[in-house]
Amino acid sequence: MNLKQRLNLNKKEVMLLNPEDHRFTPLRVERETDSVIYCEKHDGILYRFFKLGPGWTGKNTRFLAVEGTPLVSYIKSAKKQAQAGLEEYLRLIWTDKGYDELLPDVLKEGVETNTVGTTVDVEPIIPDEETQSKFDELKADGVLFDADLDNLANFGKGEVRVTNIDRIFDKFPWIMAGFGFNYILIALGVLK
Repeated sequence: MNLKQRLNLNKKEVMLLNPEDHRFTPLRVERETDSVIYCEKHDGILYRFFKLGPGWTGKNTRFLAVEGTPLVSYIKSAKKQAQAGLEEYLRLIWTDKGYDELLPDVLKEGVETNTVGTTVDVEPIIPDEETQSKFDELKADGVLFDADLDNLANFGKGEVRVTNIDRIFDKFPWIMAGFGFNYILIALGVLK
């Protein structure tokens, strides 16, 4: 076993699966906590994943993540306004356990001593009848199927690019054969 293989024994990565074109993007794990995985920058994007289970272990540790397709949904209208302090709001969103574990003690004191009131009023977006009928037809399987059809329509239509270096290396064996043939003719005395 060489040094390179030894270094890769403890490598962790996330396979970001894309169900639209059945491809995945391997992302290297930069930092891992009990509940969050932070990956290195890939194509200018910093990825962060929340763990829902253990990783697949073997030679490397691999976590699976699925890229989602955004779908539209609407919120039904609110009957009343909800008023809560910031501490209540954070405990409601994060749960009591999350509030106690995630928020540092320095920030907890500030949140609990200061009175900051928040008012939440949900206003739904009501589309017209034609738009609503189109939204009712949307299903997750249909969106993914349409994306698959679009990808298959463009499948195999890519252009082959040949760079100048590729052209030179394509002709390189013929050039070397010419030099070799010339050397043989000189050695036989046919050419001087």
